Amino acid sequence: ITIEDAMAELDAMVGLEPVKEQVRSIAVSIEAARRRAVAGFGNDKPMRHFVFLGPPGTGKTTVARVIGKIFYAFGLLDTPEVVEAQRSDLVGEYLGATAIKTNDLIDSAFGRVLFIDEAYSLVNEGDGQSDRFGAEAVQTLLKRAEDDRENLIIILAGYEKQAEAFLATNPGMGSRFASRIRFPSYSSEELLTLAETQLRGRQESLAVDARPALWRILEEVSRRRIADELGNGRFVRTLLEKAGQARDVRVMGGGGDPQAEDLITIGP
Repeated sequence: ITIEDAMAELDAMVGLEPVKEQVRSIAVSIEAARRRAVAGFGNDKPMRHFVFLGPPGTGKTTVARVIGKIFYAFGLLDTPEVVEAQRSDLVGEYLGATAIKTNDLIDSAFGRVLFIDEAYSLVNEGDGQSDRFGAEAVQTLLKRAEDDRENLIIILAGYEKQAEAFLATNPGMGSRFASRIRFPSYSSEELLTLAETQLRGRQESLAVDARPALWRILEEVSRRRIADELGNGRFVRTLLEKAGQARDVRVMGGGGDPQAEDLITIGP
């Protein structure tokens, strides 16, 4: 994997221009650090941990994979693989077990990217009760983030408001996870581009009168500002899957022998 490969994957993503700009600046910064080391000015590994802030379905996991490939291409990680985790992968069933479980997870992510989605779920403080299990996971995570910062990258992800509140629960979080990348919601135009890209990938197409019908749905989603609630890109994927299923019922329910074109064309 080359830097060019990773950046090409990033550029192929729909929208997310602020995110792409930040990731490009990260790649440039790593290259500058490499050249300084070659010139004899320090040799610290330019590793860092990240916080991805934004609604679901906006490509956070995909961008985490791109970052893994960038750091791997520069020789800073052993592999471009991303280890994906959530609360249940870190928190044990009793005190003491959580630290063991969190340490085991981090050990498995050594030399890789550890991506923790909905990271704020680590601290569930309901009814005024503190979450001792979650707090133990956070403390263990913070210690390893500092001790092993040259051997792995940890990315915490989630909704901006909840993630910011989570980071504020521990004074060490902000300093260890100082790099924030904010993911914007998709516009109706970007959702349409996503739909067309997914259709091409599935070797399917829209009938001439289906595109305006799809556009009306996406415009309505944008007008009502519910793209985040519906899941942005995930909503588009689900919508196309349901439309494809309806098409199959219509085509196969008519009897006879449908044409190949009918089997891959979604109607209005």
